[in-house]
Amino acid sequence: MSTDASTGNKRKPQWSAATSHKKRHVASTAKGFSAVLVTCDKTKERQCVKDILNILNDAADVLYPKKDHKVVDATAADNAATADDDDSKPTKTSADLLQEEIAGLKKDAKDRKTGRFSALDSGVKGIILVQFLDESMDVKKVIDHIFEQVQKTMEFSSRFIQRMIPLEKLCYPSVEDITACATPFIERHFKDTSGFSVEVRKRNSGNIVSMDIINACVDVVGSQHKVNLTAPHVVIVVEIFKNVCGVSVVTNFHQYKKFNVRMILDPPAKEPKKDQDDNKDEHKQQA
Repeated sequence: MSTDASTGNKRKPQWSAATSHKKRHVASTAKGFSAVLVTCDKTKERQCVKDILNILNDAADVLYPKKDHKVVDATAADNAATADDDDSKPTKTSADLLQEEIAGLKKDAKDRKTGRFSALDSGVKGIILVQFLDESMDVKKVIDHIFEQVQKTMEFSSRFIQRMIPLEKLCYPSVEDITACATPFIERHFKDTSGFSVEVRKRNSGNIVSMDIINACVDVVGSQHKVNLTAPHVVIVVEIFKNVCGVSVVTNFHQYKKFNVRMILDPPAKEPKKDQDDNKDEHKQQA
């Protein structure tokens, strides 16, 4: 607890500047937004934050390119300036245009660093939540692009990131809030699709029962669609961590190995199947 130097009175920690700054960067402040839940080694969180922000920005640059600042040829600019000498309006020289270009590039660099995504404290070790600040971006589209590139190239620019789970919306972890949050996403995917499952994962959460969430989601889907736990076409993803919940409805959950990049790059070796004759010999020996 800090102390006021002038009066000697102790100040409550929640009023200190450091604590106030920390509260602005916790996952609970992002409810209503979309986000990516990133898992990593508990000792590599700082490096993973840098990695995931770079990876997301690279994907966003491809999927959501900003309008390019036009680079005007210096000779053409000078010619235009000469042709407009008689005009009353002031003309821009090539130097002016160059300065505008530099300013535009600086703004783009700043936006890339702070304008699209924000890494938040999830309250759980080894879990990073990255909020999408730009609501025009589709979190599933961005994550799909990243995994498509991983599967295509078998390369990934982070050694420590394990999972990258898209969460279409964050909400409070109650059955009522989760149902309300998931309903529009479910209705979008279940018009003519059958075979689904519900994946619920809880980390450092309260007393909410996973089966209650599953039953509520199944009721929203309706009895005309069958639960398929082995090869579902659609998966309703519910991730709960501390006092925050993220919901998504995806069609590539198993294709992307439950959004586990390590399982794609370093799949576990398959155990060789025992020959039937070998099994018979084993049974004979046991007999």
